[in-house]
Amino acid sequence: MFVAAPHPYFYPLNLNQQITAAQKRDPKAEKALFLHFAPKVFLICRRYTRSREEAEDFLQDCFLHLFQEIHRFDPEKGAFEGWLHRLSTNTILQHLRKQKRMISIDFPDELPEPNLEEADMEFISDEKLQEAISCLPDGYKTVLNLYIFEKWSHQQIARELEISESSSRSQLSRARKLLKQLLTEQIPQRHVQRLV
Repeated sequence: MFVAAPHPYFYPLNLNQQITAAQKRDPKAEKALFLHFAPKVFLICRRYTRSREEAEDFLQDCFLHLFQEIHRFDPEKGAFEGWLHRLSTNTILQHLRKQKRMISIDFPDELPEPNLEEADMEFISDEKLQEAISCLPDGYKTVLNLYIFEKWSHQQIARELEISESSSRSQLSRARKLLKQLLTEQIPQRHVQRLV
């Protein structure tokens, strides 16, 4: 089971040295990289999954893939953390494709527009936001994550998920509406907690 690593302060890391050692399959370097980056990669995994347990499985797969591919990392082409982020995202998408979980669930074209104000967002914790995202249908959740968090264009999303650009836009629009609806359900209770 995945246990969040202590703050990186407790694991001084000479990143370049550890990467070079991990490229030579040094177990201590692999462990150091895991302890340092696992919390960030876990957050990526959690956004695409339905449960913590599933995210832990994805996390393990991401690091197995990392240590298989780390010899391909080229510092001349960018920072290691960005490379790891892309590798993790691609690993997750590969698993979702294998599980055939990219198929969208059809919702009505018109979802109700909840009255969620920007000021209300202060009542929604990161945990509640993550919980709401995890409740989205898989296709919506994947497009939302790729567009909002990974900053992919609809063209990139369409190519990677083998869907049309219009389908990507449609799923993003519906994902936003449904997410807004799910978050609105959290507001009244949060207001009551603040007022008590």
